[in-house]
Amino acid sequence: MLYADANILIRFILKDNAEMAQKTENAIIAGEVFVLPEVFAEVVYVLNSVYNTDRKVISDYLLNLLKFVETTDIAVMSAAFVYYGETKLDFVDCILAAFNLVGGKNILTFDKKLNNFMKRKADEN
Repeated sequence: MLYADANILIRFILKDNAEMAQKTENAIIAGEVFVLPEVFAEVVYVLNSVYNTDRKVISDYLLNLLKFVETTDIAVMSAAFVYYGETKLDFVDCILAAFNLVGGKNILTFDKKLNNFMKRKADEN
């Protein structure tokens, strides 16, 4: 298993360097790539801050990527990507919300937006 860094995923998503994108695609398609949540957070940051990519587009890219890579908890990361595309929460808060709502973990925070979001989503279920 190969642990990917953010640059690998950025090249795969943007395909702005054909040679690098192809190498990355080969590894991803072969099912050889593992991505840490911290790396996903960096990818979100770079796509949003450097490339001005829309949140929903980032969400869609990463949800699709989850079909081909391994990560610590696919259900949690999938929910985090969905929440990121639907809200204005920062991505780390989306991960925390997903750990709470999908993973059943208790989250300790003073962040009112995060608490309100988790309560609202929990009430929907």
